[in-house]
Amino acid sequence: MEIVDIFAVVKNKLLSVQFEPNDCDEFTLAFRNWNDTEYLEDFFENNKNDLQSGFYGNISVEEAIFSTIEEAEVFEATIRRVAKIGKFKTQSSLQDLVFYPLHKNDQTYKLQETRAYGTGNKSWLRVFAVRISPECFVVSGSAIKLTEAMGEKDHTEIELTKLKITAAYLKKNGLLEEDDFGYIDIIN
Repeated sequence: MEIVDIFAVVKNKLLSVQFEPNDCDEFTLAFRNWNDTEYLEDFFENNKNDLQSGFYGNISVEEAIFSTIEEAEVFEATIRRVAKIGKFKTQSSLQDLVFYPLHKNDQTYKLQETRAYGTGNKSWLRVFAVRISPECFVVSGSAIKLTEAMGEKDHTEIELTKLKITAAYLKKNGLLEEDDFGYIDIIN
């Protein structure tokens, strides 16, 4: 596992892990997949029953693909914008506007498991990250969540596991504060 800095301009604010054998970090992979029509068609065809179960209304695979691509563009831009301005305006931090605790009653602040929702009304896009500080998050993965609970499907269960693996890695390596990332090699 490696840690990648998403921005060269704003150091160590939005980081992401890169798991072997992936050719890119999890943040990049999420938005690459969410803009890939072949990937999305395979995903929605394989999860057609969940897609059309009524949780998100009656939607076709084609509509789901179009909606995902459109929303992913805005979602990525929102995360990047907040990460860039959050350094200067604490009321616009990643914690306040993008990432929320994964577990509603979680009051921990060190290595808190978090999620970001897509920008659409009742969005199925999710980005998962470990919170280091209100301005520093390490992305561990992403999902298209078509069911009410994360543990209902293998692909979302895998993302929960990646979140726990990332938190354990950060703890094991003493990466508990924003400043700790200045002492390790981070890929740009």
